[in-house]
Amino acid sequence: MTLQRRLLLGAAAAALVGASCAIPRSDADGSANYSGGPAELTLEQAATVVAPGGRAVLHAKVTDEDGDPVRGARVEWLLSEGSVGTILDIDEEGGIGDDAERESSSYAYTETDSDGTTWISVTSPMVGASHVVAYCPDVADWDRQTAFTSVNWEDVAITVSEGGSARTGSSQPVSVHVVRASDGRPLEGYQVSFEIVSGPAATLGKSGKTSLATETDAQGWAKTTVVQKAPAKGENVVLTRVVKPADEECCKPPVLLGEWKTPLRWVSPAIGIAKSAPATAVVGETFRYDIVVQAGGDTTSRGVTVTDTLPKGLAYVSSAPAAKVSGRSLSWSLGDMAAGTRKTITVDVRAERTGTFHNCAQVAAEKGSLKAEDCADTVVTAPNLALKKTATPKVLKCEPIEYTFTVTNSGDAAAKDVRIVDQLPKGLRTKDGKDSLSFRIAELGPGQSRTFRATVEADRKGRFENTATATAAGGLKAQAKAQTVVVEPALKVVKTGPERRFIGRPITWDITVTNTGDGEARDTVLVDDLPAGVEFRSATGGGQASGRTVTWKLGTLAPGASRKVSVTVMPTAAGRLRNVATAQAFCAGAVADTHETLVEGIPAILLEVVDLDDPVEVGGNIRYTITVTNQGSADANDIVITAMLPAEVQYVAGNGPTQASAAGQTVRFAPLARLAPKAKATYQVTVKAVKAKDIRFKVSMVSAQSKEPVEETESTYIYE
Repeated sequence: MTLQRRLLLGAAAAALVGASCAIPRSDADGSANYSGGPAELTLEQAATVVAPGGRAVLHAKVTDEDGDPVRGARVEWLLSEGSVGTILDIDEEGGIGDDAERESSSYAYTETDSDGTTWISVTSPMVGASHVVAYCPDVADWDRQTAFTSVNWEDVAITVSEGGSARTGSSQPVSVHVVRASDGRPLEGYQVSFEIVSGPAATLGKSGKTSLATETDAQGWAKTTVVQKAPAKGENVVLTRVVKPADEECCKPPVLLGEWKTPLRWVSPAIGIAKSAPATAVVGETFRYDIVVQAGGDTTSRGVTVTDTLPKGLAYVSSAPAAKVSGRSLSWSLGDMAAGTRKTITVDVRAERTGTFHNCAQVAAEKGSLKAEDCADTVVTAPNLALKKTATPKVLKCEPIEYTFTVTNSGDAAAKDVRIVDQLPKGLRTKDGKDSLSFRIAELGPGQSRTFRATVEADRKGRFENTATATAAGGLKAQAKAQTVVVEPALKVVKTGPERRFIGRPITWDITVTNTGDGEARDTVLVDDLPAGVEFRSATGGGQASGRTVTWKLGTLAPGASRKVSVTVMPTAAGRLRNVATAQAFCAGAVADTHETLVEGIPAILLEVVDLDDPVEVGGNIRYTITVTNQGSADANDIVITAMLPAEVQYVAGNGPTQASAAGQTVRFAPLARLAPKAKATYQVTVKAVKAKDIRFKVSMVSAQSKEPVEETESTYIYE
């Protein structure tokens, strides 16, 4: 049943709906089949109100019973009776075929693409409504075949406030601006309604109500304010409707131009503090504690201040940012802090005696209405450190160097904030590019040891020695050093061979690979990429050919060692052959050498003469065909053909690849500049028989490569 007939049975334009349909299903390979199950057709559009002369794009989507997109489903489109506008454009690239056509300004059909979608666009030059129907013709159930939508063409542009956020207990504005789309003139008297549809208790302006109906003013504005009844976090959603008023003069009813939801968030501040300090410290050391202030909630905390009073036995050294110091009291003014941000204060103090020190920090904001406190304890003791370091004694440059560090607390108290720092010598780096190694132990008890391992890489060869330093709070320090030697293989490739060869003569290239470095070259591989124009014949040293590549696995080359191999090929075409051999090994970069051999060809020209008419009566014409064939492997150049006519004939005509000219009984063709290998050139000379005789037609040929003439004769019998 066609869409037109279906509409006669009761289809009507309505709001966006879905319909199920049994339609082709697209397999993974893009082919279509029919599942026989239900499917859903839905319509989507960018806007329900469009200015006349604009363009509204409508998308139809078809899914199967599992919700997956269906490709190749036919969708028919119709502007129902009473609609304004026309179908402007259609989707002609979707589906699995070319089944898409706009048959009229109000009817078209398309196919869905691999995403299960297809589209049309409509336009109208006048105010009104376009009622669009989309239809799935493969559905048996009529009530599930169609989807409807409408596009209102109004010379109106509407701007609705986007919403925002404000502190709890305050207010937020909501507004609508309505103008004529064509010239921007404000539209007065358009009906606007605001309604709070969700969220904390709030009212519109001073009305004390949650809904408000008004009209746009002379500037096209309609405004109100959402006011919280009591401070509360959350989000109010305001539903705004704009209606074009009825036109009593021409009997036009009101038109709903659209609905918009505006979210308004209500936020509040919060503040927190966290103080951290090392669990232990050593007498005389300077240690650091951190104070982290976190602004929580969802809006700015204003006027944040921090205070910290040091206990006796801890001396203030410095802080970042700098503190305001008054006796043993430290304070900081951090200003306003946005929600979700944090600020860290670091304080350095020096332990003047042993003992347990309890230290607290306080934070305040919003003129003291927000407060928080956190404390940390530090125990001051007297440990002692010892450090041992080892390194891999010898490695290749590309192999890692392994370091081990063992730090021991030989004292009678826990060592706090133990750090091992190893500044690497120039030429050594960590895998992530750092020039130093560092390790940290929060606490190392009396008699305890900790071992750390790390690997570094060398970017050059040589002998490397460096010193690692272990430190702990209280000025404790210990050092240890280790040495390693880095060696490196280095390959050199030398390729030799003949400078010149002719096509059909073998070429042998010799290749020598040498390890010129001071480290062994493991897993050495040599690769020769054969150029085009040659055929592989053989290779020494275990070379294996695959396609146009010959590969040798040379194993390990000790420092100073060499391996020599060769490869033999047969040239098949003339030209300059550029052959490249490349060697590489573990820890040795690829190196290459190139050799060029000039391959030349030889022209070989065959001359043939045949008469096409024999015998010939006096007065008749004799046609001679002259064929020149290059049987060689190189171009023949400047070929000149000369025919010597006997006295019993007269020259009539000559043709061929070059111009013919006659002088007396001699016919000469202009030089042929080039005759490629295996190519032919054909000439023809026509003469008239004037006297009976058994004659001889003689042809000679010279070329740039052969100045000595090549001659060929053909006999012809002339009778009366």
